[in-house]
Amino acid sequence: MPKIIPSSLWKRFGAFVFDILIIEFVLLYPFTSIAERAAKSIDASFITFEGPLIGLIFSVAAIYILYFALFEYYLGQTVGKMLMKIKSVSLTGKKMSFWQAICRNLFLLPVIPFILLWIIDPIFIIWKKISFSEILTKTATVEEDVIWKIK
Repeated sequence: MPKIIPSSLWKRFGAFVFDILIIEFVLLYPFTSIAERAAKSIDASFITFEGPLIGLIFSVAAIYILYFALFEYYLGQTVGKMLMKIKSVSLTGKKMSFWQAICRNLFLLPVIPFILLWIIDPIFIIWKKISFSEILTKTATVEEDVIWKIK
């Protein structure tokens, strides 16, 4: 079995930033005018997470999660990961399941406990070369040129 080379924090970060830009400009930008009209309809003193605002936040989070999960499930990598030559794989020896792809991206939900992964995952990547989310889902982000075989 060839040595598995985990991707670096910098490659992961670069891929993530590129993917966020794609989501923002390709998927979300066309709906900017709708969001602006919704924001104007909300009272200026309305600063709590209720009603239309919470719906908007979770709709955007769902778009992010689906982008990452669908690309990782079908292709093993997002567009950003393709550019950085890294990919997501299942450590079970099988193709990554859709639920693994969804669960490994739950850090994108802006609620506790998932928001804690914004701190925990980078720490794990620095010290263990694998994120906490990947440990839980039995997946990994590896260099693309690694031939992946499990006996």
